[in-house]
Amino acid sequence: SRPQPKIIRLAYTAGTSELLHLASVRLAERVKADSGGRLVVRLYPSGQLGNERELMEGLRLGSADMIVTGLAIIGWYAPEYGVFEVPFLWRDYDHLEMVWNGPVGEELRAVMQARAQVRLMQPWFRGPRYLTTTSRKVLSPDDLKGMKLRVPELEVYIKAWQIFGANVTPVPFTDMFMALKLGVVDGQENPLATIFASHLNEVQKYAMETRHLISFYVPAIGPYLERRLDAEERALLMRALDDATRWHNEEVERAESEYRAKLEAAGMTFVPLDTEPFRRLARERLPPPFAHVWKPGLFERISETR
Repeated sequence: SRPQPKIIRLAYTAGTSELLHLASVRLAERVKADSGGRLVVRLYPSGQLGNERELMEGLRLGSADMIVTGLAIIGWYAPEYGVFEVPFLWRDYDHLEMVWNGPVGEELRAVMQARAQVRLMQPWFRGPRYLTTTSRKVLSPDDLKGMKLRVPELEVYIKAWQIFGANVTPVPFTDMFMALKLGVVDGQENPLATIFASHLNEVQKYAMETRHLISFYVPAIGPYLERRLDAEERALLMRALDDATRWHNEEVERAESEYRAKLEAAGMTFVPLDTEPFRRLARERLPPPFAHVWKPGLFERISETR
């Protein structure tokens, strides 16, 4: 009789319509095919095993073997690396990959391994965030002066946009459309997928090509999985994960240009701009208020990585 397959439990909060899930399905199919059914990746999407914090605990306790999670985990376990979530830090995906696979990324992964007993893998990109406005083009920080801007209620976002000159106004995500329509706020910032899904093209004329925040998900492997797999099975899982990562990141870039085309067709105008003045302000003025949390010099090290 055939031996029982080894089950690898992979959990995440993303729903089944999201790219993250489709990439995980691809991973599971590849593992099953390559192992002849000896290894089976069982998927738990849509928060079936809990929210992000619970997933992380599950990974440490062994109720999940792998998770794909957002960057909140850095804030919980390695807050000195909170600079990863700063607007105008990352120039593009290549910059992010270079840092992740260089000394800074190695340090962060070592800290996460030591403090949380989890191994962080290669980033699964999210679409970059764009600034949109009702009626005013923003080409430099000066153009933000007095503009009422809705941003997520995260300290670093609020601080950053205040430094850039905006009048930051908290509005819950669910109320954002009406707030823009009624002029309670003059602009907001989100990835193109969110801008499209929320029909913001109906209330926003301009989308500035700021791409000011490149966030990402990260697959993480718990402390028990590697002990349960032999060297050949581990290598097989890593190959499948590499393949899923490459596929996911190519799809994110493809989706980006599709959303842009749809938004342009719906009447939005995309505005190119020089982001360097924003980057300079972020570099000079953001680290001091977070000096008690962030690792000294980290912002500069990341900015200077070429």
